[in-house]
Amino acid sequence: MKYILLAVLFISLSGCVVSLTDRETIVQQPPVVIDTVDNKQGFSEKRLERINTKMQEYIDQGKLAGIMTLVSRNNEIVHFSAQGMQDKAAGKALQRDTIFRIYSMTKPITAVAALTLWEQGKFHMNDPIAMYLPELAKLKVYVSGSGENMVLEDLKSPMRIIDLFTHTAGFSYGFTGSEVDKLYRASPMMQGKVKSEDLLSELAKLPLNHQPGTKWNYGANTDVIGFLVERLSGMKLGDYVEQEILAPLGMEDTGFYVSAEKAHRLSEVYSTNKEGKTAVMKNEPLGDFLSDPDIHNGGGGMVSTVDDYLRFAHMLLNDGEVDGVRILGRKTIEYMRTNHLPKNLVPYSPWSASEGFGLAMSVTMHTDELKFMGSEGNYGWGGMASTYFRIDPVENMVIIGMAQFIPSSTHRYADDLRNLTYQALVDEK
Repeated sequence: MKYILLAVLFISLSGCVVSLTDRETIVQQPPVVIDTVDNKQGFSEKRLERINTKMQEYIDQGKLAGIMTLVSRNNEIVHFSAQGMQDKAAGKALQRDTIFRIYSMTKPITAVAALTLWEQGKFHMNDPIAMYLPELAKLKVYVSGSGENMVLEDLKSPMRIIDLFTHTAGFSYGFTGSEVDKLYRASPMMQGKVKSEDLLSELAKLPLNHQPGTKWNYGANTDVIGFLVERLSGMKLGDYVEQEILAPLGMEDTGFYVSAEKAHRLSEVYSTNKEGKTAVMKNEPLGDFLSDPDIHNGGGGMVSTVDDYLRFAHMLLNDGEVDGVRILGRKTIEYMRTNHLPKNLVPYSPWSASEGFGLAMSVTMHTDELKFMGSEGNYGWGGMASTYFRIDPVENMVIIGMAQFIPSSTHRYADDLRNLTYQALVDEK
């Protein structure tokens, strides 16, 4: 069982792949392109075709097996394309109902689940997390040193729930070479040796990277929010998410595992092998997603389809409601998509110019230093296996990209998808 730490991504990837047949022997499938509306909602149809051209380059160059792209404006799909393969070795093309591992695109769903409880007065953002998860009451913070010489200190102020939503709590994922991350990678959680009921206690043994609220550090924060949802609702996370979000929105192919009757729709996931070629990845992070896991990982444990995630994104874009189904109130969505980082922490990382952070998603503060086309206030996130979504309230638009390659930073097709979507807008403001 793989637990909450997605850091397994960085451990011996070269030993986790199986070579494919040379891609020249694979029959290339033409892209499946669907125009669902005659009115392109302010987009140039000719310019939208540039998305397909660029995505096909990634496939023809053997970088990505397949890419699915979707753009919606004013709640109408103006672009959809499924290009390449769900399974290259089998010659199986991507289909509209292909199921993808969305990894960290789980985070916004978990955040919405928590916000439904916030709306009921079950907690306050400034509450110490230890009020609800006492296993985290005696956390320590890293100061200096390593091994037996490591120096730790007590919390100077309690870790608040808002710190978890914004990744300022101090938890890690073990992605870097820091002394704290070395401890994460060595933790029994990484080998699946911790029972679910002991996981929070095991997490509490690891020091925080910094004092809560003082820095931004990507880590097991939304994973902890998933445990908060379970503690407050009295339900397993997946059951609560199903009840409050998935079933009401009709997201029938989204969950923490793929049922046996749908297993043929789950895409292969790829990485780079020792020869530097794209190859099927074995022992992918968090398991094979083909059985209900002991722990429903709120930070990265879900699968979904492009149409299911579009339903979720439309709910966010439409201030908490879609097709007469309301999940959250308008002001809750406004709060979720608002930057909650202090000025000294914006941008939240050196490679994210102009980006602040809302609740479980980044948000564009201003466009003067933005490295992509976009609007002030657009927000979204991505997943470790190269899934991506962005919501633009100014343009009333949703962009979704689905691929299956780990790590997502290898082939940044989503950067192209974003620019190629915006360049196709030609209507007057």
